[in-house]
Amino acid sequence: MAGRVNDAVMAKLGITQPQPRRTAKKTLRTLLLVAVIAALMGTAAYAASGWFMNLRKTGTAETGYWRELDEQGEILTEYKVSFPDAGMVLTFEGPTERKNQPEFRCFYLPSEANFGFTDEEGWAEYLSDQGEGASIPYIVSAGNVRAGNHKRIINGEVTLVREEDWADWHVTELTSDYTHCTQRWNYERANYVLLFNSEEGWLIQISGTADLDTLEHIARELEIRDSGRPAFSGEDGAVESIGILDPGRG
Repeated sequence: MAGRVNDAVMAKLGITQPQPRRTAKKTLRTLLLVAVIAALMGTAAYAASGWFMNLRKTGTAETGYWRELDEQGEILTEYKVSFPDAGMVLTFEGPTERKNQPEFRCFYLPSEANFGFTDEEGWAEYLSDQGEGASIPYIVSAGNVRAGNHKRIINGEVTLVREEDWADWHVTELTSDYTHCTQRWNYERANYVLLFNSEEGWLIQISGTADLDTLEHIARELEIRDSGRPAFSGEDGAVESIGILDPGRG
């Protein structure tokens, strides 16, 4: 791991809307990521083993389908979704079986989270300061990628700012300008720090209207671990899906 185009797509990470309990302490701490540095496979794609992430920049509308099949392989649900302002498309290749759901603890947040919840030890799968008006300062979400016919879209004019490796995580920093979009967005610009673990098939998304330095600060002071719970999302029954990563409320 935003405002979603439809309920099915919005549920791609399995995020519900529980009442906040308490947020993690804003204590400075180094990001706890331990493993071997993986190899960067160019600016367009990255993988070490396991899962493979593709980034494709586009300046045209991106269309996809939501398809669910029944036990006999017949189409149960099917509908077409189009994003006229698509700026980048993320897809993944790798095993169809996913590992356990990841979770995180935040040891730095620029403001108190007002959406999402933590357990008694501060572990969470989604936290956000939803802000007001044109400001959605940050969203932190954790989930498992899905290989195959599953697309994730970032809208607007997307610029790749930086790619680098933090131990076993590949880090992609992006910014998107929405000022020329045909659809109306609540904000003019959003920033993204994506942490991708190709061994586990995990994607941690830190995004929002805060500047990239602030979002990177959040990312560097995350503790991330295997939750011990099976991977889940609202698209588990779909053989094909398309959704957005753009930050949004709810």
